[in-house]
Amino acid sequence: MTVKNSKLSTVLSDYALPFLGACAWLILGYWISSLLARLTYAGLLRKLGADKARAFSKGVKFLVILPFVLALIHSTGVDITALLGAAGLAGVAIGFASQTGLSNLISGLFLVVERPFKIGDLIEVDGSRGYVHSIEMLSTYIRAYDNRVIRFPNEMLAKSKLINLTRYPIRRIDLDIRVACRENPERVMTVLREVIIANPACFNDPEPVIALRGLDETSLDFLVGVWADNQEFFATRTSLLRDIKVRFDQEGIALPYGRVAVAQRADAVHRDL
Repeated sequence: MTVKNSKLSTVLSDYALPFLGACAWLILGYWISSLLARLTYAGLLRKLGADKARAFSKGVKFLVILPFVLALIHSTGVDITALLGAAGLAGVAIGFASQTGLSNLISGLFLVVERPFKIGDLIEVDGSRGYVHSIEMLSTYIRAYDNRVIRFPNEMLAKSKLINLTRYPIRRIDLDIRVACRENPERVMTVLREVIIANPACFNDPEPVIALRGLDETSLDFLVGVWADNQEFFATRTSLLRDIKVRFDQEGIALPYGRVAVAQRADAVHRDL
């Protein structure tokens, strides 16, 4: 019995207690780093904005928890100098093998500093459109209209054409309106102007744009450009199209009809005859 108790004490002193101490040390380090990261984020949020504050808080969390990890490794008897030397050589090898990751990291820093967009902005990249959900060190996540999440590498965002649709508080709604070619252009433009004035969501300043942009044998093509609140963009666009259709019906303004060309082979005609 004494031998078994001695072995149990040896196991507890040599393995269990150091393991529990290491876990407690890591938990303490994680708690302190998380606390300082939250304080950093709260302190910089108003001055730098959410994106920069989040980036700085992540850096603080990493720098604080790193000494705890190194101290834990040192307590196990591992030579930190040799470990760091090996990590440096491995880092060089990994760096050559992961140039894309490094490029994404640098591009992410540029995005945080330059701030072409922020969280919550509606952007369009490479044919995809959605709201910025989060900006990470290697990639940016966008939430599409149908609630899908699209991941873009930061390098792609830095190199691609990017359109920020909500950067400014107002935005112009451009509509292509086509009517039958027999209609009077001046009359159509007057009706369109009256519809815009009657719509309370449309701004009069900046002044709306109504222009005849093209014509052919079937239609007259008008450009209608109206400024509206960015937050009400889609609702205003829908109401404007609805009002134009209702007013055209009241005024008897006809829309163009598509032409369908019907061709019949000559031999089929001869067979019919």
